[in-house]
Amino acid sequence: MDRYRHSLWTETLILSHGEQLYTTLLDRLRADLDVVAAMWDDAESRPDELDQPHTIWSVVVLEDGAPAAWCAATIRDDGTIKCHSNYETRAWRDHGLYADAYQARHRHVVLAYGVPAVTYLFAQPIGLHEADGWTRTGQHGPGVLPGHHWWELRHEGTRP
Repeated sequence: MDRYRHSLWTETLILSHGEQLYTTLLDRLRADLDVVAAMWDDAESRPDELDQPHTIWSVVVLEDGAPAAWCAATIRDDGTIKCHSNYETRAWRDHGLYADAYQARHRHVVLAYGVPAVTYLFAQPIGLHEADGWTRTGQHGPGVLPGHHWWELRHEGTRP
């Protein structure tokens, strides 16, 4: 999906672990130490979480090739899906880029596979997920960093 948003060209890509572009974008992300530090501070997330076999990465890429927002899903050995690594860089917040990445992952992975899925989220993206049929399980707790609190959400995995 290509689009112009606020005079900014973006493309939302669905990439599989092992693809060259996946590796190239992940290396670029790892090299941006400011983004890596912000990922931890904002979401208790690290780029290495994306470097797992059977992972599908939904990533919004800017015109200059930089990842701006993303989320991922890993197909686990039992056939279920764990959604993770939900993030939007600070420089591009409030442009709807995370919503683009999320919708692509939801459509091309969660709905397409049609199997149960789980994710653990801080408050900000929960409403977006609940609007697509994700439900809170009642499991929740404090994050590693002060002020963070996570919730477990599940999707039943039924195909539309």
